[in-house]
Amino acid sequence: MVKKKQNYFVCSECGYESTKWFAKCPSCKEWNTAVEFTADAFDDNIKSSTSEILFLTDNIKEPIKINTGFKELNEILYGGLVENAVYLLAGEPGIGKSTLLTQLSSNIGKEKSVVYVSGEESAEQVFQRFNRLNAKTNNKRIGLLFENSLEKIISLIEKLKEKPELLIIDSIQTIKSDNFSSYAGSVLQVKEVTRYLSEYCKKKGITLIIVGHVTKGGIIAGPKILEHMVDVVLQFELEKTSGLRMLRILKNRYGPTDEILMFEMTQMGLKPISEYTHYFLKDYKNTSGNVLTIVKEGSKLIPIEIQALVSKPVYGNPRRVTSGAPLDRLLMIIAVLSKRLRLPIESKDIFLSTSGGFKISDTSSDLAIAYALLSSLFDISTSDSIIVLGEIGLDGNVRNIRDLKKRIDFAKKLGMGNIVIPNSKMKFENTLMIKNLTDLVKQFFS
Repeated sequence: MVKKKQNYFVCSECGYESTKWFAKCPSCKEWNTAVEFTADAFDDNIKSSTSEILFLTDNIKEPIKINTGFKELNEILYGGLVENAVYLLAGEPGIGKSTLLTQLSSNIGKEKSVVYVSGEESAEQVFQRFNRLNAKTNNKRIGLLFENSLEKIISLIEKLKEKPELLIIDSIQTIKSDNFSSYAGSVLQVKEVTRYLSEYCKKKGITLIIVGHVTKGGIIAGPKILEHMVDVVLQFELEKTSGLRMLRILKNRYGPTDEILMFEMTQMGLKPISEYTHYFLKDYKNTSGNVLTIVKEGSKLIPIEIQALVSKPVYGNPRRVTSGAPLDRLLMIIAVLSKRLRLPIESKDIFLSTSGGFKISDTSSDLAIAYALLSSLFDISTSDSIIVLGEIGLDGNVRNIRDLKKRIDFAKKLGMGNIVIPNSKMKFENTLMIKNLTDLVKQFFS
């Protein structure tokens, strides 16, 4: 393998690279962050020994998938993990990343060889977690490695009689290469270690999963290029009010993004939630301020309960508190209600939440939020359960939403007779069309 030396200057803050020294980083504008290093640039032969032009008429083999042992996870990954692919699993500390990887190791290790590299925990801690989750297998296909040196990790893998088919690095911020003088977890180390591991695993035919930390702002730590170097980015999120764990696909070179999978943390590990309907609607009560809507996450339709409480301010300035719903969207809807309907709602304390604290970004829930606010303000509720769908414009008109028919069919499967939708040229049975917020008030609160 041919190597050639290249000198670089890298910003220790943002990862900006330059062949010349700089006093002030052109990217992040920080001073005195340039770190000089010599990188080993590997020959391109590591990626492919032959090159040829392929055509759409050629027979290209479909990527081979690895069964994860979770039916629901296989579905959102369209069959499972792809052989030779590189996955980045990111999430807050303690959210359950290691627990999920332990269960994956146990499931995949029944048929394929797995090497689990832990750079953060001791052998006692990892063995205890495997025992607690009852994740031990009867064969010797799961190898555990407790090492922080990249060179030692590769050397030990090369000595194995059976080539691992899955390599897990937990976590990438703890691995350090001796070729670079910077500390483990630095922008340079994270980038170069990930680059080498990706090239090595693709050459050897190994599926790679690396664990990444997140910052206080909830974004993946390390250089942004880290997300471009991998094939799939999985974000592990915590719904703090309910304790749910949500696995969201942010990037996927082998399928669509924005797919989600929700887990419930139990004593035996993470349990996928396959039936969203019952989980989110089990505590629903048809009282004032409560309403149902249907949001779309990826390819899934999820029924969500929205609760609103509008009351007199306890202190001087009215408060706006949300859980699950975007605050800026709530402020916009309050402004539209105040301006278009001339309602005294801006001077009220307003609390808004979704069932389970589920984060919604779908604007199709705008009309449901407005309905919940009006229902609480007037203290009026309908006799039967109701599902409200629609986006609100700044002019107070209700706009159409995507996949309206699918949402209506889904609502009917739930047994909901009252379905409020935007005005549409298409006619739907057992639905009430609303043109604007004035229509909404006339139909339910006049």
